[in-house]
Amino acid sequence: MPQGPSFWFDTRIYLAVVAALLVVIAFYNHYVALLGIVLLYTLYLYGRDRHRERRKALSQYIESMANTIDQASTYALQNLPLAIAIIDEQGQLYWSNSVLAKWFGDVHTGRSLYDVLPSLEAEKIWGKYGIVTERSGLKHYQIIHKPLEAEATGCQDFLILYINDITRTETIKAECQGAMPAFAYIQIDNYDDVLKGLTDTQRTAILAEVNRQLVDLFAGLAGFVRQFGEDTYVGIISRQALIKLMDSRFEILDKIRAIHGGNKIPVTLSLGVAADEPTIATLTQRAQAGLDLALGRGGDQAAVHVDGKMQFYGGKAKAVEKNTRVKARIVSQAIRELVEDSELVLVMGHGGEDFDSLGAALGVAKMARHDGRRIHVVVSQPGVAVNKLQELLPDYEGYEHVFITPSQAAALVDERTLLFIVDTHRPEMTAAPELLEHTERTVVIDHHRRSEVFITNPLLVYLEPSASSTSELVTELIQYYDDNIDLTRLEASALYAGIVVDTKNFAVQTGVRTFEAASYLRRAGADPTLVRHLFRVDFDTLRARAEILSNTEMLPGGVVLALCPAEAKNAQIVAAQAADMLLTIEGARVSFVLFPLEESGVGVSARSQGDINVQVIMEQMGGGGHQTVAGAQLKNISFAEARDQVIELINNYIQESDMHESNSAARGKKIR
Repeated sequence: MPQGPSFWFDTRIYLAVVAALLVVIAFYNHYVALLGIVLLYTLYLYGRDRHRERRKALSQYIESMANTIDQASTYALQNLPLAIAIIDEQGQLYWSNSVLAKWFGDVHTGRSLYDVLPSLEAEKIWGKYGIVTERSGLKHYQIIHKPLEAEATGCQDFLILYINDITRTETIKAECQGAMPAFAYIQIDNYDDVLKGLTDTQRTAILAEVNRQLVDLFAGLAGFVRQFGEDTYVGIISRQALIKLMDSRFEILDKIRAIHGGNKIPVTLSLGVAADEPTIATLTQRAQAGLDLALGRGGDQAAVHVDGKMQFYGGKAKAVEKNTRVKARIVSQAIRELVEDSELVLVMGHGGEDFDSLGAALGVAKMARHDGRRIHVVVSQPGVAVNKLQELLPDYEGYEHVFITPSQAAALVDERTLLFIVDTHRPEMTAAPELLEHTERTVVIDHHRRSEVFITNPLLVYLEPSASSTSELVTELIQYYDDNIDLTRLEASALYAGIVVDTKNFAVQTGVRTFEAASYLRRAGADPTLVRHLFRVDFDTLRARAEILSNTEMLPGGVVLALCPAEAKNAQIVAAQAADMLLTIEGARVSFVLFPLEESGVGVSARSQGDINVQVIMEQMGGGGHQTVAGAQLKNISFAEARDQVIELINNYIQESDMHESNSAARGKKIR
């Protein structure tokens, strides 16, 4: 290795010492000193030349090393295990290493990087430091973006991207996520009704077939299922298997529904499934909540909590009417205890009250008034139903000022106030949502299928999707509340009107208990003449209904769609009435009427003959309701956009239903 300048410095010190010695020798012998000086000079010249050669060699060595390092760093930069790109604000590529072209193909200077990474959003990354994950084809990339200011580049601003291929990591992550457990609670939701009146042989055959179907399902998904009650099961599968189950739209529901015995009642199943939770305890709680939700929505469906949200499948069968009134008696006595512990009772239904909401409210008011409690009914705003009843209230003692506004109700609320919510269980749909925040003691009475959104922490919930109306439920509660309750003509007629309006004159969702409630109300003084008076409409409403009928179009699959005129008064009520009328058209399976909202947007009133669950369709539009009666309100949307959305959803529903029904028919095997 070449020697450095310090070596020549030391050599010159040694030569200086020798020169000093030669000076001393010169005093004694001039000839020897002269010879020594010649030799010393020769040594000096030789040393100087050697020093220059060594310095030159050292410079060449250092230059060679520098070139080698530059080449190595350039090679390393071009062949890093990640791609590097420098782009401008438009995504135009100014520089990149060779890895970028290797990964993305034809990528060259001047081409936009957004062409090869279309999912990369410029407005989200430009001028910012951060990390994003993008997908291109089957590959996953992690992109670190960092701005290069104009001061650093000497011209304009750039963005430097460090792109790392994380496909393997994402694949392993997906595999791990797919292997995570999903927990399921399963229940035969009409167990007693299916087995009632059957022989032991028939009962055993039905239960054995249900067990076989469930065992086959979970075995095919490499899962585990065990029965832990007469009608309940618990199952565990992987999340990947759950995705397969969701892709099949829970075909097991159709298979189980094909099972029925001698009484011709099909077996229906409800499932609560949960995944993506941090602990097993949370997983089981979510699954149980899902099962409760599925049962509250009428059964015959699966409620799946995955990816942080609840999804519903099934719900095609009608809710089975319960023949026993034990629950009504228990709930009625619990309500009486709550009322007796209160000083003020408030009742409210849903916004834009109809006769079912108001009839049920007056029925609850009767129970509270019977116990001597102060009572008020909170109404959202004056409407047709409210105005009709308000005309009759002054004729009945104690009802002169029963209707109050939300602001008046808020001023009355205290810790001894009991709030009843009737004919709805969704807080945003109540007549006064803000009232829920000021009232700690609430009771919910409703007949709609339960949605994911529910009143928070109610003291008591009476939710019966099999009931025709909330007025029917309240009528039953009144019968068990006190034997000495005497309904007035107004109260009985209001409850009767609620049943009539929700059953479409006893034609829809009507069971034995519906007629029993109606007969009780007739005996209590319900007046059909008064009910007809409540249902009378003015000429403008009738003309608006006629215009809707004239704008009706019949679509394939028995779908009837109509638009309500923008200038129609009470558009929501008119649309609901027209939707009912449209079902009388020959071949109509489902009807939709679109109407303008008072604020910007479009409302949808949906009705079904029963084979199509309009609640499921309206839930996808942010609404809800019942299997045969539902609705939704769409904000900031035009009639054309709303119409297209409705058509797309109903077409998808019919296609899925037809596909699953054909599969069910092909495999249908009845247990007799």
